Amino acid sequence: MLWVGDEPRPRQPGRPGREASLTSPGDDVPILVVDDDPHFCAGVDRALAAVPIRAHAVHTAVDALRFLARADAPRPAFVVLDFNLPDLNAPAVLADPLFRSVPVLVLTQVPGAADERAALGAGARAYHAKPSRAAALRELLLDFWRTHAGPHGDPDR
Repeated sequence: MLWVGDEPRPRQPGRPGREASLTSPGDDVPILVVDDDPHFCAGVDRALAAVPIRAHAVHTAVDALRFLARADAPRPAFVVLDFNLPDLNAPAVLADPLFRSVPVLVLTQVPGAADERAALGAGARAYHAKPSRAAALRELLLDFWRTHAGPHGDPDR
């Protein structure tokens, strides 16, 4: 997905590939982005450029479960989960106990009432259509953080 009205940000040297830390490390709050679309992951990167969040991206449900199971992986403040992944859909992913302890925002390209009920019923805290503009994505992510990320700080700091 290309972000309407956005110019691509130059890629920083040394960024990893398959499981990428999308923003620079530091005291930032970690989140996990689970989406098979690299353009969406890059859009999250641009949308959160000025926010103290360090996004880690994986592209499949299996990769997300491996990330959450790793003892050395940062515990995400929240997860941004694509509804339709190549290996599992969001309700199937949310059935795993690793996802019960972290707030999950499910985003989808094609929203539907049945999918929303399934995602929320499986434990997602919110379900939304993927915004087509980076500014709208930024506001959606920050609102979710304010509402659900609890002890992980204030995005307005």
